[in-house]
Amino acid sequence: MRITLFLLLLFSLPSQALTVITGNSFERYNLESGLEYRLQASPEPPEINADWEVARDTLTFGFNPDNLWIRFSVRNTSSETQNLVLDFPYPLLDEVDVYIRDESGKEVVHRLGDTRPADAQHIQHPHLVANFRLPAMTQHQVQIRVKTEATLNVPITLWTQSAFISSSVRATVFDMIMYGILVGIALYHLLLFAQLREPSYFWYSIFLITLVSIFAYFQGYINAYVFESLRRHSNHFLPWSYAVVAISCILYIQRALDLPRSRPGYSRLLNMVAATGLILAIVAMYIPYSSSIKFLTVYAAIATLIVIGAQAIRAFDQYEPAYYGFTASAFLMVGMGITIMEKTGLVTSTPITRSAGDVGFTVMAVFYALLLSQRMRWEQHKRHKAELAVRLSNAELLQTQQKLNKKLDVLVRERTVELEKTNEQLHKASITDPLTGLYNRRHFDQEFQRLHHAAMQDGTSLSLVLLDIDHFKTINDRYGHPAGDACLIDIANRIQSVAKNFDAVCARYGGEEFIILMADEDLATARAAAQTLLSLIREVPVAASGHSIRVTASIGVIARQPSSADETDTLLKAADELLYQAKAQGRDQICSPEKTDYSL
Repeated sequence: MRITLFLLLLFSLPSQALTVITGNSFERYNLESGLEYRLQASPEPPEINADWEVARDTLTFGFNPDNLWIRFSVRNTSSETQNLVLDFPYPLLDEVDVYIRDESGKEVVHRLGDTRPADAQHIQHPHLVANFRLPAMTQHQVQIRVKTEATLNVPITLWTQSAFISSSVRATVFDMIMYGILVGIALYHLLLFAQLREPSYFWYSIFLITLVSIFAYFQGYINAYVFESLRRHSNHFLPWSYAVVAISCILYIQRALDLPRSRPGYSRLLNMVAATGLILAIVAMYIPYSSSIKFLTVYAAIATLIVIGAQAIRAFDQYEPAYYGFTASAFLMVGMGITIMEKTGLVTSTPITRSAGDVGFTVMAVFYALLLSQRMRWEQHKRHKAELAVRLSNAELLQTQQKLNKKLDVLVRERTVELEKTNEQLHKASITDPLTGLYNRRHFDQEFQRLHHAAMQDGTSLSLVLLDIDHFKTINDRYGHPAGDACLIDIANRIQSVAKNFDAVCARYGGEEFIILMADEDLATARAAAQTLLSLIREVPVAASGHSIRVTASIGVIARQPSSADETDTLLKAADELLYQAKAQGRDQICSPEKTDYSL
């Protein structure tokens, strides 16, 4: 149905529709004045009786979400078949469908656009191009649909194939020369950064390289020649490139104009602008491109004005390098102003208006290089004056420095001793349970991993004694929490008294749980130590809050010889299960395997 409607529409083209005559001397024709177009929300071809408008100039509509339909005819009045190319010089259009129908009714469709696969275009080229053959003394009818989330600028040129190739070669050579100049300047300043370690050179290089990337994006080189996986995310390239350009430019300007020292308030404002650019780049990944590009356009204008303001302020401060920056900004403002007006449809889209921003940025980049050079000379001059002043007062300064050094040495020694004591106290506090004085669980886990690895390397065994105070909640409820805390402290002291005879790590493992890790001890030794501890807890009541509290404990004992690095959790789980077995069997007892198992 859609094809039928389209064919009917093509047959019904009115006689006043633009017809391009391609005679023997034809090379190119800019499709501007007289071109018929129609804006509509639907992507379907316009109805037969739909009203069409006639263009007065290049089709430019700013940010417009509608589908743009265009129609015209091409007639070959020469005696030979012509190879023609329909060229869309603005390569950032999302969808461009070109329908070409000959006199016999045969139709060829080209589906172009920067959101579509690169191989959908028959000719690999930075622009969106559709090629077709026009036999002698025949006429083809062309209808185009354009839909994009960016600015709806649709300059169209009809070329002969030979003229198109010649023009493309010239344009590409020009672009590569411009890119080569900018990249060469960037690499030169990267070498200066590597030698001098001056951050201004680095940020200026990043600024130029990203600037070249933006030029290449707007001129279609990135979408035409990158990997297909990158092409699908091309809408994210511009927000991040804007952010990197803004951040690198601001960091460069900050140092080049010495803003943090001379104008700290304005320096903070520039930092906020840089952070805003980064936030916008992140947000742009989650909102429609049609919205993000508007925000970025406004952001670019505001950021440019703020950067220019910084240069103007430093120029009023009579800081000589700022004069170069302010001159660069003048070119940038003119170029950016023309570009913004062209993108929003306020001025006609022409090769000059489309490249105004590129030219402005290029001139700005050159003047920024001069700014940096002047700033280095300015700094050298100031440094020379400072060196003269230093030499004049060198003796006095040296004497003062010696006195200060002596005082500083004494102060440093005192502070070092204090710092070592403080660090020791902090370290001890970080690994110790504040109530019981035993190691805390975090430190125990670290020691467990270390000793487990050592045991695995040496072929020795590890023993775990996991202890839980029986009915501890009842003690808290009956005698109060201070008494419960006293019980925990007393039990911790008894654990330490038993474990001191072994190479053991004692820790408070949970609320009323304690754990002993014994290196190079077998199950029999660990169980004997646990039995001693159990008897000591059972037989000696805890004196707390004026009460003599009888305390018992349940203990799980396990011993293993580690064989792999991931057995720590298995060993802890085994000890825990034995502990709960002891509780299930009536508490106040020890549970351990009947024999030592040396394999996990």
